[in-house]
Amino acid sequence: MCAGLLCIFIARVEMYVSDWNKQSLVALTRTLPEKGPSTLLGAGKKVVVEGRVVADPDMRDTTLHANIKVETIDGKKETGTLIAFFPTDTKLEYGQRIVAKGTLRLPDPFETDNGGTFDYPHYLQVQGISAMLTSGKLASSTPAGFSLRGSLFNLKHSFDRSLERIFVPPQGALMQGIILGERHGIPDTLNHAFIVASLIHIVVLSGHVFTLITDAIMRTLSFLPKRPRYVLAALFSVLFIMMVGASSVALRAGIMAGIGMLARFYNRNADALRALFVAVLIMGLLNPPALLWDTSFILSVLATFGLITLSPLVEKWLFWIPKRFDLRGIATSTLSVQIFILPTLLYYTGTLSYFALPANVIALPVLPWAMLFGFLAGLFGMLPGVLGLVLAFVPAFFAQLLLRWIIFIAQAVEAIPHSATVIHAFPLWAALLCYIPLTFIAYVSVFRNVPRRATSSSS
Repeated sequence: MCAGLLCIFIARVEMYVSDWNKQSLVALTRTLPEKGPSTLLGAGKKVVVEGRVVADPDMRDTTLHANIKVETIDGKKETGTLIAFFPTDTKLEYGQRIVAKGTLRLPDPFETDNGGTFDYPHYLQVQGISAMLTSGKLASSTPAGFSLRGSLFNLKHSFDRSLERIFVPPQGALMQGIILGERHGIPDTLNHAFIVASLIHIVVLSGHVFTLITDAIMRTLSFLPKRPRYVLAALFSVLFIMMVGASSVALRAGIMAGIGMLARFYNRNADALRALFVAVLIMGLLNPPALLWDTSFILSVLATFGLITLSPLVEKWLFWIPKRFDLRGIATSTLSVQIFILPTLLYYTGTLSYFALPANVIALPVLPWAMLFGFLAGLFGMLPGVLGLVLAFVPAFFAQLLLRWIIFIAQAVEAIPHSATVIHAFPLWAALLCYIPLTFIAYVSVFRNVPRRATSSSS
């Protein structure tokens, strides 16, 4: 069966590569020079693009990013998807047909703060994007028709505006990052504090923190019977995915978190690992580049694997932590995930925080409650008039207190001298080398207590 699945996967990869190379937009960008004489963005040419917005436009501090499925370039029919950069005052929404002017360029890798290289072309390829349109200007647009995904995005935007109206900065920007994965509006100083404290994962829509949050919700609701507790956690996951527009990142994070919940519900870690393998295989068949270049997907898989395999062993190490308020369980989940994703985080970010574990153990227990109160406040704030603000006051008050606590933890860790160090250009081979003993320990932790089947009958 494994050999058959591997053959299917190899065939799918070959089909993907063939389809990718057949896109005329890919062929067109290959004719552009890789570097311009005085720009880091690469040389390009002025074009007029006609196409459709196929993702929720992403507002950044200085630009608006929009994924455009191309129909024509300079009046000539083309196929493919590009990412366009518009001024922040541009009004776009999912499903709109637009005509835009700009400079067509090749995406280039760039150097990160830790001395490594960010593979921007492959990062975009995961999203099916093969080119950039910089200095974009909207020439004309046609209103989008009705679609389920567009309705979810509109719901997300209404919820986003509700959070902006209820919460004061920087707590408002932090809440938007925690719930919606949006980082615009967070001050650079606070962003740096979260990086130093290894808490940056809670302000972006990352799969591994979603796994930790769902696990923390189940542990927080430990006073309930087992089945209702898991049903509520699953309901939270579905509502969360819908609130962020059912993006591919959120769907993958939800699947990984669901596998982790099933492992705990049935207490069958070996079966959960098989489910994880099948889920990874299916996602790889749907989008092969995600297996190599989608950071969020890779971290989600590693976090789920670490949570399933290392938790029983780590919980024995943490016998000295009291079980009251499920502190031992929360610390176990946090440490299990942090251990298994640490080499990958070092490779991608290069930041090693010496206080990552205590900071996460202290901050993560309040995170589900902050999300719950913030979620309720945002929902009430969507009601018209003063009624919404009145109903949102109580949950917003508690959410503000919890957010202030999280911010305090991050800033306190940052204030400690030499609380973190930057490992410049942490090599990939070193990260892979770290996973040899980790995988062996995980294997022993899961399968040493699995009863072996009898290979011969007794006489």
